[in-house]
Formats: sequence, structure tokens, C-alpha cells
Amino acid sequence: MNPYIQILLVEDEESDAFLVSRTLKQSVYYKFDVVVAGTLSAAMKQLEATDFNVCLLDLGMPDGCGIESLRVIRSIDARIPIVVLTGNDDEALGLTAIETGAQDFIAKNSLDSRSLSRALVFAIARQNTVLGLAADAHTDMLTGLPNRRMLSSDFERMLAKCDHLSVAILDIDNFKSINSEFGHLVGDRMLQHVASVVRQYAGDDVQATRFGGEEFALLIPESNVDSTFAYAEALLRNIEDAPLVIDGNRISVTASIGITQVQLADGLEESLHRADLALYSAKQSGRNRVCASKT
Repeated sequence: MNPYIQILLVEDEESDAFLVSRTLKQSVYYKFDVVVAGTLSAAMKQLEATDFNVCLLDLGMPDGCGIESLRVIRSIDARIPIVVLTGNDDEALGLTAIETGAQDFIAKNSLDSRSLSRALVFAIARQNTVLGLAADAHTDMLTGLPNRRMLSSDFERMLAKCDHLSVAILDIDNFKSINSEFGHLVGDRMLQHVASVVRQYAGDDVQATRFGGEEFALLIPESNVDSTFAYAEALLRNIEDAPLVIDGNRISVTASIGITQVQLADGLEESLHRADLALYSAKQSGRNRVCASKT
């Protein structure tokens, strides 16, 4: 079965829209479903309603302003690949479009089935690669959790939409001893195992992050100190009740957690600092427990 690709064609000239649609129907290798938007405002509505695979954009829209039309499309859907249709041999405009965020451009006088299909398919592949690299840059490769780079943006995003936000730092107990006794490969398995428990317990509402080393940070929305304390204690019980099993051997796992509630004037670093002090208290008090910050 031919791959199915849904295209948003933003083109005000009916004859050009017909030509593009007819050209794509001639493709041997791909099945294209073309939705035509005759104005930029119509394109915006289509993008909000439908998840297209790629956008084919004429920059000469009556309600657009040249290259600004590309920025408008990108503001509605930051992830969609965009191929720009240019006038005959207008390479300067095409290059400007790529610099502005398009994946490719093609001149209207070069519209044969093979070149147009290839431009669209390559644009999709190129954008998928870019998005994959961006995801990799913000993902901890060992555990699959977001890494510390994501923590700041997640903090600001959740702070903006939550009335109350709490921060927790979780640290695996005696992790250095585990590395020394069983080796670093087992230590890595331990990190993956705890990350899996944390991810499952966090669900969709709580943002869990690999903070560094054997530490994980959690952003807990709509929470106060009491509810966060109860949440953290339940998480510790989940970790304790799920030992790591390697080659039939069960390795017990515990962790300690420090929590704090984000104050009105707090930034991320202040909140992390207080949670870290609370974590230190949990370690000093015997591990496998939760401590809350003093303020």
C-alpha cells in the first residue's frame, strides 16, 4: 500500500491549486490527500482543526505578506514541515524561506510529479530528523526522562498555569555502594528501574526529570506541603516495594525525598535549593523518608 500523506495546500490561484493537486495525483509511490486553503486565514483554521503531514505554501496570498505568511503558519503549528512555492526561478526568495523556517522550496515552473513528491517527502523526513534531534537534546538517554535542560521551561510553564506548585528532589539511597558492590552496569539498571517507577507513578500531571547522577526532580501541580508529603511518601513505598531483579537476584531499592512549596517570588533555583536542603535532612535522619523544607 502506498504511503498516505495529507497536505495543506495554501494557494489562492485556483488554476495553480488544480495543477498542484493533479500533479500529486500522478505520483506512483505516494498517495496524497490535498486540502486547499485559498486564504491565509482559511489555512490557519485548517491547521487548528487538522493534523497535516506537510504544508505547501504560496507566499503570494492576498491576506498575507510574503515571507510573513510562513511565520504565521509556523506560529500556528511549530512542528509542521513547510515547502514554499516560488515564482519562476526565484531562488533568493526560496533561500530566505528556508532561513525563516521552511524545509524546502520549489519553483512553480518545475512542478512535475517526481520533483514535487520528493520535495514534500524529503521535507517531512528532514523535519522529523530536526524534531528528533531537539527531543534528544532534552532527553536523558539512559532513563528516557526529560533532562535538566527541560526543567527550567517545565517549571515556568507549570508555574504559569498552576495556583500552587511543589518541587521534590528524589535521591536513590546508597547508590554509590550499589555501584561499588555490583558494578556500574547494575547501577545503570538501577537508575532505569527507579526512573520507570517514578514515571509510572507521576502519570500525566506530575513532571518527572532526571536531575543528575542518582537524583530525580518532580514538579507537582496544585499541591500544598501536606499533599506533597503524602504523595512523596507513597512514591517511596512504590520504590521500596519494587526491588530490582537481575539474573534472579533481588536488589532492594530505597530513596529519600526533599520537598518544598514554591513561594510567590521564587525562581527554580531557590525552590531546588530548599528542596535539596530538605533532602539532606532526610538523608541525615536515616534515609528512606521524606522531609519538607522549613519555609
